[in-house]
Amino acid sequence: MFAQLLVQAQRDKDSEATLHILESFTPKIKASLRQVPADYQDDLKQELYVKMIEVIQTFDISELK
Repeated sequence: MFAQLLVQAQRDKDSEATLHILESFTPKIKASLRQVPADYQDDLKQELYVKMIEVIQTFDISELK
């Protein structure tokens, strides 16, 4: 499932696929943020999503097709 979404997100520039990938990690991100002081949670959450988008866009999908 993730492989297909990665291909769609990269090759087709499908923002819906990117959003679906991000949403699937949201519960884990929220759980992890509970370990961080409240003052830093919003900034860290933004940084995590930015990094995830970068990884989605640069992940080597050549072997997934």
